[in-house]
Amino acid sequence: MAITRSAVFATLWLLLLVSPAAAAPPSQPDLLIARARSMGLASERNWHILLHYKKTFGGGFRSRISDPNFFLSPQGRENPEAELEATIAGFFLPRTGDGEHPICRFPARLQWLKDRLGIPPGDLPETACTEQKELLQTVDARSAVLVFPVGHINSPASMFGHTLLRFDGPTKSNLISFAVNYAADANDKNGLLYAYKGLCGKYKGYYSLMPYYLKVKEYGDLEHRDMWEYRLRLSQEEVDRMLLHTLELERISSQYFFLDENCSFNLLFLIEAARPTLHLSDRTGLWVLPTDTIELARENGIVDEAVYRPSQGARIVKMASLLDAEGQKAALKLAQGKSEPSKAARAGASVQQQREVLDLAAEMVQLRYARKELEKDDFNKLYLKILAQRSRMGKGEDDLYTVAPPPPPDAGHGTVKLGAGGGVRRDEWFGELRLQPAFHDMLDPDQGYIRGAQIKFLDTALRYAPEHDRLWLKSLHLLDIASTSPRDRFFTPLSWKAAAGWDTEAMKDGRDSLIFRVNTGGGFAARSPFGGILHALGEVDLNAGRRFAGNVAAGPGVSLGALEQVTDWWKLQLKGEAFYYLLGDERVAVKGTVAQNFRLTRNDSVNLELSYQEVEGHSVREATLLWNRYF
Repeated sequence: MAITRSAVFATLWLLLLVSPAAAAPPSQPDLLIARARSMGLASERNWHILLHYKKTFGGGFRSRISDPNFFLSPQGRENPEAELEATIAGFFLPRTGDGEHPICRFPARLQWLKDRLGIPPGDLPETACTEQKELLQTVDARSAVLVFPVGHINSPASMFGHTLLRFDGPTKSNLISFAVNYAADANDKNGLLYAYKGLCGKYKGYYSLMPYYLKVKEYGDLEHRDMWEYRLRLSQEEVDRMLLHTLELERISSQYFFLDENCSFNLLFLIEAARPTLHLSDRTGLWVLPTDTIELARENGIVDEAVYRPSQGARIVKMASLLDAEGQKAALKLAQGKSEPSKAARAGASVQQQREVLDLAAEMVQLRYARKELEKDDFNKLYLKILAQRSRMGKGEDDLYTVAPPPPPDAGHGTVKLGAGGGVRRDEWFGELRLQPAFHDMLDPDQGYIRGAQIKFLDTALRYAPEHDRLWLKSLHLLDIASTSPRDRFFTPLSWKAAAGWDTEAMKDGRDSLIFRVNTGGGFAARSPFGGILHALGEVDLNAGRRFAGNVAAGPGVSLGALEQVTDWWKLQLKGEAFYYLLGDERVAVKGTVAQNFRLTRNDSVNLELSYQEVEGHSVREATLLWNRYF
């Protein structure tokens, strides 16, 4: 039977009437999400770097960033796939306020997903990212530099040093470059309080992008911290990726932990964002210190040789060293406005000496202004008056004030120390094993570290007496910080110390006992005639233990010491201390110590320590010899 055309049309019309409505075509975000699933993008290392994901003990993932503003999915911190899909969907949201759209907030994620998924620019909604575009043009990053400001001897928050990154543009002056910094929002000056909060994650850490000259002013001028600069061997494309990820992290907070999730560790993610094949953040230990960042970068071959930038304090010390006492006094009076620049021409002073007095005075006036000791008008008046007199003296010798660079931070010993050896105490021989997990002891080699400063955590010593087959804890110092910063005519810092932990000490009856001690003090330090450091501190010592009357003992004391770097490999420390315990278990304790460190290699040294202690008529002599290995 023949089928007419009208019958075919009737049949089709009937099918359309009875069939359900055709499904709507999938949206562009849905297609991209499906493609991302098929490609397994959520498991790729690049995505984990951008979100700062690390594996958990349970086998999952968790971002080291805790700020909810960093995630578009409610489960984003623990679920890489959920955050990836929420990010793709977020890029197709309707237009919002200037800078608020996910396209503006997460430019590094956008660039990576565009490359991996092949998203044409025209498929994304038009968004206004005015601030971001202006910032990218202003920074105009062409290269990146890893910067290490050395530790600040009088600040417990800065004794470890610091690391930050700098983006250099096409200009020759890096002072107008931009720096990216990660730091804790912490203003506590008390060393014990800062240590507690920093160790327990009680501070928030923030990334920030700012003009580099502000950091130079902060570290080099105000805090007198030398800076070391290591240019990173990155391509233009890698620098761009680093900058885009930096923009994502601005004003984003995370928990700041003093020993691991700190400035050093968090900057590693930026370097990995530039070059994802690097595994810097995966190679860190239980704690990460600023010097570790430099060491990791050097081991991976991505840094050039260090460039030294002396602090203003280092320049002033150098300039002052060229003058005698009278010249230094004259420069200080000029800087304080107590004498006229024309009087710099002292009787018998050479023209060159007059130049040096005026140059030093001008440097000190700048420092006073930076410290807000002078108002702007007063500064301009005094500074210009000194410069006018200096211009009449003509040009001086070239490179006269050049500061010789000390050993760079990466030339220093490792931050973990293991010591092994033995000695004799009260004619009884013992073996000793000592572990100093971090960071630097006053007697350790100074190369790459601050002379006269120490900061240690969990410093532990175990002893074993073979004659009596006895093993005991000699000491466990939870925290031990000391700063002996020399004073002079130009700088007058205070020296101080703070320590808490367990020590084995002689009691009133002459026997040893393990006690808990909190010790703190303050005083002054000065440079010795041999270039070392002399110090005098008033202290308070609080002890607790079952051998004390009333279980406690407390009293005032005094300590005197000298620290001398005799040669590059030989360090000598002399120390005397006396305590008069008035509260609880009354006693008088006097102790003298001679300690030496012999540096064998960068990460090997030998300690020899001799001590004599007198407690209520009981004398205790001890000698210890330890070989130290730094890691």
